[in-house]
Amino acid sequence: MENERVDLTCKERYTQNISKLFWTRSVDDTSVPVSEYAVGGNIASPSLVFEHVQWSDEGIYRCHMTTISGFRLTVTMRLFVNATNMMPCRCEYRRTLEYWSSKIIQNKTREELIMELEPKLQMMKKEMEMNKTQLSSSICKRTSAPDKRKSSETMGLAGATFIFIVVGLMMLVDILTIVKHVKSAVRCWNSKKMEKLKLEDMKIKMKSKPGTNKLKNEISESFA
Repeated sequence: MENERVDLTCKERYTQNISKLFWTRSVDDTSVPVSEYAVGGNIASPSLVFEHVQWSDEGIYRCHMTTISGFRLTVTMRLFVNATNMMPCRCEYRRTLEYWSSKIIQNKTREELIMELEPKLQMMKKEMEMNKTQLSSSICKRTSAPDKRKSSETMGLAGATFIFIVVGLMMLVDILTIVKHVKSAVRCWNSKKMEKLKLEDMKIKMKSKPGTNKLKNEISESFA
């Protein structure tokens, strides 16, 4: 019956002079973990004890023993639990329901329960979180559906051509403006360079002729 104490014990004559002892469990020929609510099942306490056995604890249990001499022994037994408090729940979430019901039964305030269950709640929240970028709605927003119709291809080419022409004209105007400014800057620089060369030539000529200080001053004033 559920909620009763159940002891699964290895035969006494096998529990002497053993060096290793552990229990395994299988359900429908599938290996499953031994219930976390069971205690014992080791060399110090060979028996596997269920203080409040539940339907989800059913299965075939095997006690594996290794003697000091290296001889291995296995004791097999089947645990069947009659669920009387509720209809049998043949699902893996039965133990989860039992866990939460055990927490509710305790005489604790809401704040105390929240504090105690905070790690469990955070774990559940993390498991339920979804990556929004992997949702189909997000993927569809960023994915263009293929359209092989001739009219669609024509409209696409026309739109691409129009955009190319507009952008090309804007770039062409900017390029022509830049070229114009560059040419103007080059002409200005060449003009200043020629004036400087002329001034140097005139200074050289004046140095070669005497009595040209007055003319030199006039030339300097004219360029100033």
